[in-house]
Amino acid sequence: MDPNALPLSARYFPVRRAPLRMEAGLRRFGTDFGNGDVDRLFFQRDREEARYLAAKAAAPPGRHGVLARDEAERRVHRRVQEWMQAQLAQEHPDVAAQCDGTYASLAARVQEDFAVLHRPQRDESAIAMFVSIPSGWRPERLLGASFRTIHGPVPSFADVEAQSASMVASMIERGPYVRFVWTLAADDHLDHHPEEGKRSPWSAAGAGWLRVERQVMVPFPAESASLFLIRVYVYPFAALSPEERETLAAAIEAMPDDVARYKGLAGEPREIALSLLAD
Repeated sequence: MDPNALPLSARYFPVRRAPLRMEAGLRRFGTDFGNGDVDRLFFQRDREEARYLAAKAAAPPGRHGVLARDEAERRVHRRVQEWMQAQLAQEHPDVAAQCDGTYASLAARVQEDFAVLHRPQRDESAIAMFVSIPSGWRPERLLGASFRTIHGPVPSFADVEAQSASMVASMIERGPYVRFVWTLAADDHLDHHPEEGKRSPWSAAGAGWLRVERQVMVPFPAESASLFLIRVYVYPFAALSPEERETLAAAIEAMPDDVARYKGLAGEPREIALSLLAD
């Protein structure tokens, strides 16, 4: 398909004038966030498709993995792959025609990354991980990890076992849901893997970007599993409206120190980001 025939990238601005707390923030999937029908798509395509697929193709294959240790896990994989292929055929038939229904072929053709969580009894674990463009984390280390372990570095998120269990129950038994997380970056590179990705340092002579993740949780209650879709969006400060820049600056100023450290914004990076927003 001609890239110019695709729509512009969806636009999300999940920033509030309040201290940023790392919380669930679940919204019912299909909620219109200003993008109309696009917000009702699980798999979004836009004019940046070639860029995303190239970044995913360049990622080391070691970031991907599947655990199929018993028939229950194999059943989850069959069900999730069938759903992904069928949903893609409904939303983008030309893309689905290029996929054979396996995780690898799907991951290579959609702009989203994804993971699969399975809870056979009381404890859950990630049994599939296809994340090529992470935002500062190492997906290759988390195959087989629990939800709480995966989110362990995130300040105050899933710190309490009951809170973590409630979030997992929502992902598996209810939904689908969508949530957003955001951070700032000194570049628009998609792959922000801590070692293998490409990341620029903050500079007063440089520029800044708002980096947003749209995370969609698709439940598979019969299999006690959930598909977790992750799509990254990067918006230059220059493309934000004056009101959005003011809101973002207020949120950065109010950001708790532990959250700022987690996002790499403590100290000078925070001051540089604020100065770039004020320009």
